[in-house]
Amino acid sequence: MGKSRALVTIVRNEAVFFPIWLRYYSRFFAPEDIYVFDHGSTDGSTERPGFVREVVAHDTVDHNWMRKTIQARQHELIERYDVVLINDVDEIVAPNPERYGTLGDFIDDFDEEFVNCHGYELLHHHEEEPAIDLDRPILAQRHWWFPNFAYSKPILATVPMVWYDGFHARRDGRANFDYDLRLIHLHRMDYELCRDRHRFRSGVAWSERDVEIDSGYQNRITEEERFRSWFYDDSCTHLPIEQERIPDEWRSIEV
Repeated sequence: MGKSRALVTIVRNEAVFFPIWLRYYSRFFAPEDIYVFDHGSTDGSTERPGFVREVVAHDTVDHNWMRKTIQARQHELIERYDVVLINDVDEIVAPNPERYGTLGDFIDDFDEEFVNCHGYELLHHHEEEPAIDLDRPILAQRHWWFPNFAYSKPILATVPMVWYDGFHARRDGRANFDYDLRLIHLHRMDYELCRDRHRFRSGVAWSERDVEIDSGYQNRITEEERFRSWFYDDSCTHLPIEQERIPDEWRSIEV
């Protein structure tokens, strides 16, 4: 019998990413074990079956509030489940299929307190590759990604976790990396969809603290020249983007 497992995310008008996220994770989590905080969606994207919807309200985009909200739920769920995975709606956690099989297989064999994924960002070469077809597997349509340690998050755990905002690291500094467990960030999977998402996010209220410390600054970049520069040159970590071709075994994963 496999380990009991729960999944948690938070969304707000994610008509593109939420169906992708739900389609992928529903292969490994039962509907009653998928918990989605709905932060005021008005686009109808959360009006569907297949998960537990919990409406939450907050005046602004506030990464500290989001972290506290999800962290509290993780602490609660870990009392009832063997394993809890939390992530953003544009994040796909997938193991190397040649080593581990599927995410479900990985979770069934997981016996550590927590694990850090190895972060990679999908990258659309929009002058060479077509726009994404949302009815087809995503990874098979793209050829390039780049490693980004900011997304090497410790988000799969069997114990209560205390994170920094964004869930990028534990507050106690501990890490446990598995380089064959990837967190694939889909934020840049399509140039125009990404810019549209930035337009929406730049148009909503942000907490004073987030603006002051530039938290999530990339989500507020919309002007064409600056957006293009960010998209291809800014990893958000002060390190250069070093692109790699996606190996076939990863492109074959159905996301």
